[in-house]
Amino acid sequence: YRFTLSRAIDRYNMAQQQHRILLLGSVNAAKGHNPAHVETVQLDVGKQAAELDALVAKADLVISLVPAPMHPIVAQACLKNKKHLLTASYISPAMKELDSAAKEAGVIFLNELGLDPGIDHMSAMAIIDEAKHKGGKIRSFVSWCGALPAPDCMNNPLGYKFSWSPRGVLSSAGLPSTFLWENKSTELSPENKWQLLLPVPVSESDKVDHMFDGVGNRDSVSYIDVYGLNKDDLQTMFRGTLRWPGFGTVVRAFMAPGLFSSAQSSSFDPASSEAVKWRDVLGGGDDVEASVGAKLKAAFEKMGSEAQDKLVGVKTVPRDVSQDVSAALAGLKWLGITADEVVEKKGTPIDSLCALLEKRLSYGPAERDIVVMQHEFIVEYPSHSEKVYSTLVVYGDNKESKEPAAYGMLNKSTATAKTVGLPVAMAAELILQGSVPQRGVIAPIYKEIYTPMLNMLRAQGIDMKERAEKL
Repeated sequence: YRFTLSRAIDRYNMAQQQHRILLLGSVNAAKGHNPAHVETVQLDVGKQAAELDALVAKADLVISLVPAPMHPIVAQACLKNKKHLLTASYISPAMKELDSAAKEAGVIFLNELGLDPGIDHMSAMAIIDEAKHKGGKIRSFVSWCGALPAPDCMNNPLGYKFSWSPRGVLSSAGLPSTFLWENKSTELSPENKWQLLLPVPVSESDKVDHMFDGVGNRDSVSYIDVYGLNKDDLQTMFRGTLRWPGFGTVVRAFMAPGLFSSAQSSSFDPASSEAVKWRDVLGGGDDVEASVGAKLKAAFEKMGSEAQDKLVGVKTVPRDVSQDVSAALAGLKWLGITADEVVEKKGTPIDSLCALLEKRLSYGPAERDIVVMQHEFIVEYPSHSEKVYSTLVVYGDNKESKEPAAYGMLNKSTATAKTVGLPVAMAAELILQGSVPQRGVIAPIYKEIYTPMLNMLRAQGIDMKERAEKL
């Protein structure tokens, strides 16, 4: 999405020559723009503080697409020079600590501007604020989002391909989930949350329905305050990730032997010249599939036993250990892990696994992705209750796309690029127009931000479709 966002900013600069925007990202962010309007500079954000400070000083606004842990470094330079800052990342504790300083400097540090987080916040707040205005009480809020291969491009056992950072995908998958479900607060370990998947039906249209596996995403409970919900009214608060069936089983197979570990390991030491095969990492022996299958069976049985009392009364995807082991082995075999695939050593198990997945799970030139988001609210009014659905389905452009370029982007953009890149570019436009009154470290949960941005997204074909059912 860095490439797409660069194009969007390029278009904005052509129309608004009086503003100078600093975009910090990977080398790819410098590609695809008009050199007459965009100047590129090579910079190590973590090591070249003086150079960063000089670039920030010249800018009217800074957009940071560097890895999330580096955002506070950029933010400090923005504080020093009193410049506004945008990121698509979650607000980290380190960023949150800068709230008072940003307010004192009179600057906006607007974060969580992508798809999830981002469009999910804006679309949810629009429904929440409207319900409150009508005298309604939010009893339940369940939100789902996923960026996946389009149904016509699902051609691997995992049902997944990377449209953003593989490390980010695996890191998120390896986090616990915390949520409120029917008045019960629950925290699931990473293994438990992938064991207890929820079936999630999504209707794209009257004729197209999809069935996904849903898994908890990080800390849902913290968003009760973020969204301004009444804790006494709320019975369920859940934010989750969508995956096609099959992905969760292979994730558990990765977790079982510790491949999600971020600890340095001699087996993955890039300084070692000794070739290591993935089958050796798994300790497969001569009959690797039989050996790994037996280990997975024991691990899956243990995971099932540990998770059996975690979500009593909640409908989950049925699990069968034998079928899961077979599916996991098929996924590992397809990746080459049970054969003679040599490990590309990256220091840690998770980073070495990322290198393999990035190679195997990439999109072909004629393939496209799909972004799916769905909010499910239960709202209680004085006279009745409603279940409100708000659904977004966006497809990436494939090789044969004849759609017009959106917001300065080239055709053939991924759905992920559109839904992450465009909100950041649009927020930049709002701030430079002076349309955002808030200051400090914020997310796009304010009406002054989400109303115009949802309208701008709608004009680009990114539109949440809503329907309500009386209960």
